[in-house]
Amino acid sequence: MIAMRRLLASLLFLFAPLAAHGQVPVVTSAAPDKVAVTLYRDPNRGDREIDRDRPESFALISETRTITLPPGVATVRFEGVAGGIVPQSAILFGAEQRERNRDAGLLSQSGLVDAYTGQQVILRRTNPATGKRVEERATIRSAANRMVIQTAQGAEAVYCTGLAQTLLYPGAPASLSAKPVLTMTTRDQPGGQVTVTLAYIATGFDWDATYVGTLAPDGSGLDLFAWLTMASSDETSFVDATTAAVAGRVNRSDETQDDLGLEAIESARWLNRETYCWPQGTTSDRLTTLAEPLPAPAPMAMDMAAGEIVVTGTRLDFRAASAAIPVSVVAKAENLGDLKLYRIPVPVTVAAQSQKQVAFLANRRIKGALVYRSKASWGDPEEPELLFRFRNTKANGLGTPVPAGKAVLYQDSAWGRQLVGESNVQDKTIDEEIELVFGEAQNVTIEDDSDSIKDGDRFTVTVRNANPFPVRFELEFTNRADRVLRRTSVKVTKKPGKSVLAATLPANGTARFRYDVMDVDD
Repeated sequence: MIAMRRLLASLLFLFAPLAAHGQVPVVTSAAPDKVAVTLYRDPNRGDREIDRDRPESFALISETRTITLPPGVATVRFEGVAGGIVPQSAILFGAEQRERNRDAGLLSQSGLVDAYTGQQVILRRTNPATGKRVEERATIRSAANRMVIQTAQGAEAVYCTGLAQTLLYPGAPASLSAKPVLTMTTRDQPGGQVTVTLAYIATGFDWDATYVGTLAPDGSGLDLFAWLTMASSDETSFVDATTAAVAGRVNRSDETQDDLGLEAIESARWLNRETYCWPQGTTSDRLTTLAEPLPAPAPMAMDMAAGEIVVTGTRLDFRAASAAIPVSVVAKAENLGDLKLYRIPVPVTVAAQSQKQVAFLANRRIKGALVYRSKASWGDPEEPELLFRFRNTKANGLGTPVPAGKAVLYQDSAWGRQLVGESNVQDKTIDEEIELVFGEAQNVTIEDDSDSIKDGDRFTVTVRNANPFPVRFELEFTNRADRVLRRTSVKVTKKPGKSVLAATLPANGTARFRYDVMDVDD
């Protein structure tokens, strides 16, 4: 027996250092010293507006932190990272990493309910008969988003009476964190105070551009102003961040796409924001669905011109956006490979679950032309549409990349400022032709007549201008291998992928186009 005890003591002595060695020390970094946020536009959104509640693009976050590491292997808890972080995209500079994990247990209503399911809590509510606040013990029976508790009166759904009520918990479980956390285990290192940079991709961000233009009365020029809207649905705010937006389509690798684990985290984030009454669809007049959450307050607007970025602290009237704006800070657009990066030259807070508007292309007087166009499509011409066309050059007043977005066009007249229409803008670079199409024309009409001829059709198109000023009119044909224009009454202008017949319509006048559309044999 004595020999056995000595053997056990010897084994404990031998393995004690190994057990101690297996306990990796944990270092907590509460917040970054500096942070940079670069937003990317959702390439699959097309012409749709940003989903304010659930932006579907991503951002590149770069955080600079100062930490003190013990010698050897250590686990670093990076608190305050983005809630939508993609863990497999995280890179640590300044200390070699061995392992990384995203801690999904956030201190939230859903997390508390999950942690205390089957346990007692305090239910505080208003007595419907007396109006007084009362407290009683209750046991959580369901951790679903339609929560059920049991009190001395029986089982009931919480938050469904229409009266003020809440649950009080005895404490916050150690498994839950008040902030999103990423943990990384370092390799064996000498220790000491180090400055590290943590870079990662996070979902739940997006940005868009909106253009506001005011046409000159004669249509020869356009005063252009634009808003850049940045959206975040993340629960983390990035204070005084170096902020930028990237224009153009970015291809993401499979490694940085959401996997099933991230989808589960994202679903949990949205469930945390809402609680529904249960059961639903009953005849009970006490069971009602909670009202929709109030929209986030509008963020302070800033004015950015990029290529020239102008930042102020004044919120501008959207419709008066083309008014003169004092320039306080100016910055240039930057090249990012085949993309364009628009950098805000002063620190900006990218607030949690909010939108921020930044103005760019401020006070630009652009020279161009108002054009009425009908697409012939090698058959009967379509109804004319109105567009403003210009070439993106410095000589014409712009000469800077134009990100995709929506445009709203106004025009000054004797009756004041009038809405002309809305348009979509595609990503355009310098020296490209830009067309802002604003819908069907009101004062220009078209009629056509056609006759069959050998190997084709002969068209006579009559266009009438009801405007009290001359306008440019174009018939546009998309190039086709099996059809060709012949015997046109006006010169054919060749453009990339199309052929155009153009003429100037006199004020309150008429013009006619004659042309043959001929079939081409294979």
